Amino acid sequence: MQFYHTIVVYILLPLILLSLSACDLSAPLPEEKSVTGNNANHHTIQLTLAVAPQIAWMPWYLANEENLFHKMTAKDKIQVKFLSENYIDAIEKFITAEVHAIAISNIDAIAQIVRRDIKADVILITNNHVGNEAILLPQATESAAQSLKGKTFALIQQSLVPQYLLDRYLIRHQIPFDQVKIFNTTAIDLANILINKKADGVVANNPRLYGLTNSADAKAKILFDSRQIPKEIFDFIVVRREVLVEYPEFAQVLLASWFSVMKRLQGTKKNSTLDAIARLAQIPRQAFEKQLASLPFNDTPSKGLAAIRDRSRLKKSMRHLRYFIERHDMTGNHPVSEWVSYPGRTPALLHFNAQPLQNLLGP
Repeated sequence: MQFYHTIVVYILLPLILLSLSACDLSAPLPEEKSVTGNNANHHTIQLTLAVAPQIAWMPWYLANEENLFHKMTAKDKIQVKFLSENYIDAIEKFITAEVHAIAISNIDAIAQIVRRDIKADVILITNNHVGNEAILLPQATESAAQSLKGKTFALIQQSLVPQYLLDRYLIRHQIPFDQVKIFNTTAIDLANILINKKADGVVANNPRLYGLTNSADAKAKILFDSRQIPKEIFDFIVVRREVLVEYPEFAQVLLASWFSVMKRLQGTKKNSTLDAIARLAQIPRQAFEKQLASLPFNDTPSKGLAAIRDRSRLKKSMRHLRYFIERHDMTGNHPVSEWVSYPGRTPALLHFNAQPLQNLLGP
C-alpha cells in the first residue's frame, strides 16, 4: 500500500466517495483500490492479480517479468500489480477482497469462493487438465477397484482437485467415499509415503506427479488420472464482479498479456519462451514441457472464446462438481441454481462472462 501526500488525499477524497457511491455497497472495493496521481489531471487505479507458481500458470510470471502488464496499461487509468502467492493465500485474499483477480481451478472456485456468496466473473479458461493429477499405487501393489475398500490414501489438501479425482474414481467403481481413508500430508513427505508404503496410495499432481512417476525409488504406477475424466478439471482467471463492472479495462489488460505470451509459444520464439518460463518455474526445460503437455492452453482468443461459450461442456463439468460439493457437504447459502451462470444469462454468483474476450476480438 502506498502512502500519499495529505494534500492529494484531500483533493481526491470527494472523487473516491463519488465512485464508491456508484458501487454495490454490499461488496465494496478493498482499500487497495487506491488512487494515485502523477499529476492533477491523470489518476491511476491499482488492481491486483494473484497467481500461485503452478506449471500452467507460469506464463503469467513471464508476463510480469517482461513488464507486459505495464505495457498494456500505458494509456489506461489502471495499473496491474502482480502478486506471486501461495495458492491458499491467493484464494483467501480474493475472498477478503485484498486482491481483485486470481488464477484458480474450477473446483476450488466453486468449493471455496461461490459458497461464500462472492460474486465473480470468469473471463478466461486458461487450460484444461489431461493427466496433470493421478492416483498412484506402489508398483508392486496389484490393487484393483474392488480391493480399495478400507485403503488409505495420502494427498496434499492445498487444493480440492486431488480429492475430486479420488472421488470420481470411487464413484465410477461404486465405492462409498467413507470406505477409504484420507490423510493430509506435505509435498516433501508425499514421495516418502509412497516409497515406504506408509499409505496404500497417494493422489498427486505436477510437479510432484512427474517426480514420483519418473523416480526409480518411488516405482509408482498410475491407477487413474484426469485424462479419464476429460474436460472436467480446468483452470481460469476469475475477477471480482464489482471490479470488472467498474474497470472493464482490467480484463482487457489481463487477456492481452496472456495472449501475448501465448503468441510467442506458437511462433519462432517458442523455444526461447519455453526456456524462460521453465527458468521461472525452476525446473529443467524437458521436465517442464512434459508436465505442460498435461495442461493444454487455450492459446488464442478464438479458442478462449469457444471454451467459455461451450455451455454443454461447462454444464456437464458443473454437474459432476455439484455432486462432489453436495456429497461432501460444502454447499453455501444459495440454491444450486444460483451458483453458476453462462454467457448470455443473468449472472449468478460465478458467471462465465464471454464479453471481455469478445471485446478483445473486436466486433
